[in-house]
Amino acid sequence: MTKKQEEYFAMALKVKNFYAKNSAGMTAVPAVVAFFTQLGTLVQQLINADTGSRADLTGYAINKANKRAIFEVLALKVSNAISSFGMMNNDLILLKRGDFPTNKWYSCSEEELMSQATIVKNLALPIGAALVPYGATVAEITALGTNIDAFGNIMSDPNLAIDQRKQDNIKVKEVFEQIGTLFNDKLDILMRSFEVNNPAIFNLYRSARALDINGSTTAPTSITDVAPTSTKTLHTATTYSPDTFYTLQNMGAEAVQFSLSATTDTEGPEVVVLNPGETRSRLAENLAPMGTFLVVKNASAIPIKVRVWVE
Repeated sequence: MTKKQEEYFAMALKVKNFYAKNSAGMTAVPAVVAFFTQLGTLVQQLINADTGSRADLTGYAINKANKRAIFEVLALKVSNAISSFGMMNNDLILLKRGDFPTNKWYSCSEEELMSQATIVKNLALPIGAALVPYGATVAEITALGTNIDAFGNIMSDPNLAIDQRKQDNIKVKEVFEQIGTLFNDKLDILMRSFEVNNPAIFNLYRSARALDINGSTTAPTSITDVAPTSTKTLHTATTYSPDTFYTLQNMGAEAVQFSLSATTDTEGPEVVVLNPGETRSRLAENLAPMGTFLVVKNASAIPIKVRVWVE
């Protein structure tokens, strides 16, 4: 998300939280229920899409590179054994078909690697035991076949992951547009029904609907220094409520990460990275299914000041 999108997202979360805490006071206008339910669904869709759009794809490339390295060594070992066997047995067909220069395995394309390795495997299978004196075991020939299949399965993983991330970025934009339409064309109009009959509810809605810049415009619940290489509880709730709305602002020069935990000074199951200067908001239900301790981990070598709003 962009900075403006995050600010709008925080507002949408606030409105969702407003309804969860004030739904009993809005029974006079039953139609609002469906629209706030729709808002909750859209907010969850936005969280899911945003998670995918931020995915770190380096792991796919690293995984493929590691598997290719193993694949190359096996292919080279078996091809060398085949060419040696062919030379010793005056089998010119095996010698020529199984003889691949060493650098060929490391420099060829992925598709060529698959084809050449398949040729080598097919040559090796009928004479597997006979290749043992030349440096390739039957198990290694079997492993070569397994690696051909495994590498073929992951060849397209990085590109598919990139395509998925592109789709998630498109989805983020689409959901923002749907949330905007829901507010502008439905909820904002319908909530005017409370302007005269229940001004308290109406004003709470307008307050939640206000777009905050860099987090909340109200005074923070706390401002805390988190010591270097430490994990610290910044806020403790009386009881766990899925609708508690947390906003954190990193005022330091290094990234920290926050989570909701059932144990004080211990990270929870869902960690959110907060880069220097960033402000992020999360509902408790999107951090953990239980827990009352809002925890920040500072892995850097310098103290970090963090602002917290709890609503």
